[in-house]
This record gives sequence, structure tokens and C-alpha cells, in this order.
Amino acid sequence: MVWNERLKREIPDEWAVLTLSDLVQHINTGLNPRQNFKLGNGSIRYVTVKNLGKDGSIDYSSCDVIDEAARAKVHARSDISTGDVLFASIAPLGRCHVIMEEPQDWDINESVFSIRPSSLSTPEYLYGFLTSEHFVHGATNQSTGSIFKGIRINDLLDTDVILPDRRTLEGYSIKARMI
Repeated sequence: MVWNERLKREIPDEWAVLTLSDLVQHINTGLNPRQNFKLGNGSIRYVTVKNLGKDGSIDYSSCDVIDEAARAKVHARSDISTGDVLFASIAPLGRCHVIMEEPQDWDINESVFSIRPSSLSTPEYLYGFLTSEHFVHGATNQSTGSIFKGIRINDLLDTDVILPDRRTLEGYSIKARMI
């Protein structure tokens, strides 16, 4: 263990403290229907924060629906893909989902962040971090908003993350996929 001045505590030797922005290729959001399209037309499921479960699942049964023209507009902004981590940006924080298969018949709204890991991280590690009690507590304290409290992308990207050495990171990700 070695002392980390930034965190004011010890961390394992060869581990690093980075910001989430270092571990992310990009963060996108979906699109709000207000002036862009209408809900209720079509068969494409429109996933919102209420559809993200605490257990990493998506409950498609209560999704609104959109048509293919609306999905094309949403997807141009969201760009969701296999390996992305979906993150509910409004309270209660800590609801996430790792996209395991290419999304065919669904997309996300603007209160769901799609987080694509950089080569320094993995979807499993980001999921574990974003659902951790430590992160959720800190992010909840940073949340802003008058109607729906949530975390802003820049605040999320500025969050400190302890990154294990590559061997530990890969081992963690392999084990997490088995669960």
C-alpha cells in the first residue's frame, strides 16, 4: 500500500487515481421528445431512468414507444452500442445497465447517459464504480436541480476513480461477466 496525497489515504501500489473522464471515451445522452418527436407511435422502446433497475436490468414492459424516424433522431445523439454503460443521471442515482447486445429495437432518453469506456477501463469496472455505495453517496450530494435532482456530465467526469493495475482490472472484468 502507498499513500495517495489526492485521496488522503493509502491505495494499493501500482494503482492510479484518475478522473472518470480519463476512463471514458465519450458520454452521450438520448433526446427529449418535446419538439423532436412524439411518444406513443411505433414499436421502438424508449428507455428512461424509470426503466433502469437497481439490479442492472432494463424493464422494457413500461417503456414508451417511438417510431423509426424518432429512433433515428435519438440514435444520432445517443449512439448506444454494445459495451456502453447506461447510467441514470437523475435520482435515485446508481441505476446502471451494461449493453451486452447491439440495441435493435430500443434507445434512450436525455436523462440516461450512455458511457463508453476508454481503453484504460472496462464496462464491468465502470458499472461497478457507478453502482458503488461510495460513488452514489458522493454523486447524490453533488446533485442539483429543482424538480429532479441529478448529476451533470461535467461533475460526473470530474469524479475521482481508483484504477487498479491492468491484471487486476482484467481479472475483475472476467469475474463480473460470469455473474
